[in-house]
Amino acid sequence: MKIKTNVLIIGAGHMGLALGSRLKVLNIDFLILDKHKHVGDQWRKRYQGLTLFTPNKLNRLPGFYIPHSQGDYLTKDEFADYLSEFALHHKLAIKTNCHVLKVTHDGMNEFSVFSEHGEIKAKQIVLATGAFNVPVKLFNGDTQFLQLGLEQLQRMDFKNQQILVVGDGASGRQIAKKLSDKNKVYLAQGKERNLFPEHILGLKTFSLLKWFGLLRLPKSFKIAQFLKSRDPFPDTDINNKALLALGVDLKSRVVAVGDECITFDNGEKLAPDIMINAIGYKDDFSFIHIPQLYQDNNKFDISGAETLGVFKIGQPWQHNRASGLICGAEFEVERLLEKLNTLK
Repeated sequence: MKIKTNVLIIGAGHMGLALGSRLKVLNIDFLILDKHKHVGDQWRKRYQGLTLFTPNKLNRLPGFYIPHSQGDYLTKDEFADYLSEFALHHKLAIKTNCHVLKVTHDGMNEFSVFSEHGEIKAKQIVLATGAFNVPVKLFNGDTQFLQLGLEQLQRMDFKNQQILVVGDGASGRQIAKKLSDKNKVYLAQGKERNLFPEHILGLKTFSLLKWFGLLRLPKSFKIAQFLKSRDPFPDTDINNKALLALGVDLKSRVVAVGDECITFDNGEKLAPDIMINAIGYKDDFSFIHIPQLYQDNNKFDISGAETLGVFKIGQPWQHNRASGLICGAEFEVERLLEKLNTLK
């Protein structure tokens, strides 16, 4: 396979698909690559019981219908199917099962993108891998207890196990809640979490935030900076009191992981059957082999990357609170189009 394109989009999530649909309308040559076998698999393979926390009206992709769900929120599989339908409806140029191994630049005006299937030449690269790129691991060594990441929890049929969930963000709390009915669950907590009510005056809180314009406030605004510093998420019965009522044992921060046990910052130790890492994700641009795009501390230089023709889209708080959300796709795509060299 040797292909040439103007804009190569890496990642067929909601941002990559929304960008592709807009480029198609503009008759701009593009290609979307995704490492998964099917569009939407990045959601299908996530942990059992995961739901989106934004209301369905906020999960509508540009130019498409509002998704519907069986419950109050879309499940991961419902949203995966929605993404797949969107791609088919717009007949987007997508190559799935195509894992990008390396990206180089010729020093002039063209990128070479290498995968297991061959080489693709592109004028511009858009990194649409999203916020959930590479899971952060708490401990890389071998232990007597089983270590699992969020990407390994597509099925959670555990029973009568002692399970420690490390990380009490929205995902960690959802997992602890789901596993608590058949297992003894411990939840290791770090910084103070700020949960906001799921509803205010009978309306979904996220809908109110959108209505008042708070999701679109530029990140430089003081109110936006306050929201970012608190990093709140909806309380879908996952607050500490609700978890304690389900029998979840709340622990303090993990400070050490040994072969046999885990140590918390209060000196307490625990030897679980299973430890689940739910401490978040990090970006990984190691596949981009362009030395000038890395600063002295090996940090990826996004400003220099844009000058060369490499762009990011869909990162949390890239421009505002909605940047990483589905409802922010239309705004983020239009912002990016202003930067792209959209020669037909």
